[in-house]
Amino acid sequence: MDVETTVRWLKDRELIKEVPQRYARGIDLIDFDLVRSSFHPDCQISGTVISGPLDPYLDWTEKELHKFEATLHFMGNQYIDLEEGADEGHIETWAVAYHMRPEDSDDGDLILGLHYCDDVARFDDRWLITARTARPQWARGAFPAPPEELKSDWHDVDLRHV
Repeated sequence: MDVETTVRWLKDRELIKEVPQRYARGIDLIDFDLVRSSFHPDCQISGTVISGPLDPYLDWTEKELHKFEATLHFMGNQYIDLEEGADEGHIETWAVAYHMRPEDSDDGDLILGLHYCDDVARFDDRWLITARTARPQWARGAFPAPPEELKSDWHDVDLRHV
């Protein structure tokens, strides 16, 4: 690998790392322009609660986030699979997501450990998520009820045994 190729590869890895972090920042700020800036418009998402095309997924997510007083997505370890000179790659990001409900809520807070498995691709000088699977590892608290047509395969799984 020559120096120029190595520098480009290192820069691409840093740009790819920023994509899930930008998503988490947008979610916690309920800034869906920022959230959408992480995804290609044709992205398909298999989430912890719902699955489907990007727009219905984000529309439902934005509506549900307003039911929480606060959220905090702590993005931890990341693994990047990117070949030298490639325009497509994969990133896995481990996270702990806190969803704090109002004090007077009958439901407790929702806290979960998960990892985001994202296929990414270069579009001009930007990297975007083209497919996402959010794999829950554990959860404490009740998930929001999804619309039946978007319900994720994970929704009814006992996450203590995943």
